[in-house]
Amino acid sequence: MEIRLRTLDVPLTAALERYIRARLAKLDRIHARVADARFDLRSERQRSGGEQFVAQFTITTSSAILRAEHRHRDIHQAIDGAIDHMASQIRRFRKKQILNRRRSRASGQADGTAQHEATVKDLTVPAVEEDETPPAVVRRKRFTVYPMSEEEAIEQMELLGHDFFVFFNPSDDQINVLYRRKDGHYGLIQPVLG
Repeated sequence: MEIRLRTLDVPLTAALERYIRARLAKLDRIHARVADARFDLRSERQRSGGEQFVAQFTITTSSAILRAEHRHRDIHQAIDGAIDHMASQIRRFRKKQILNRRRSRASGQADGTAQHEATVKDLTVPAVEEDETPPAVVRRKRFTVYPMSEEEAIEQMELLGHDFFVFFNPSDDQINVLYRRKDGHYGLIQPVLG
């Protein structure tokens, strides 16, 4: 997997690049077609003063987006934290793939249409317990969505004390989601049909 490195306000020295590449090389294979893999490293000023490093690792496959982020005052701790988090994301993703493959085989065998095939991918991942159930939707909420500007949505979100807020944005004529970022600013999700 080819991983692009990108830095912002952090000089990418040869030693730092070697360190990152060496740590990335130890990651397990993801066993899925990777469309894009990017490792971003940036520096942020903290409100309390001082500098904090943010390492963000994103892998885009044909069926999922895996993302890991870690913040620390020490650049190596930030890098290690993001890569370790991604390693656990990859393990969870692979377990989910195996579970889905087993379910599809089981349903196919019940229909009499599928044959059991052992693949190298199945042998390289620790076995998943059969009674493990995937996460499920346990609660649904329905509510009225009102048209409002982004500023009004921020006010409403603050009044409610929530970390996100769903509203109808008349400027783009669609539903938007406003959310609070870890840095204290806001993000806006604007869906686009693919």
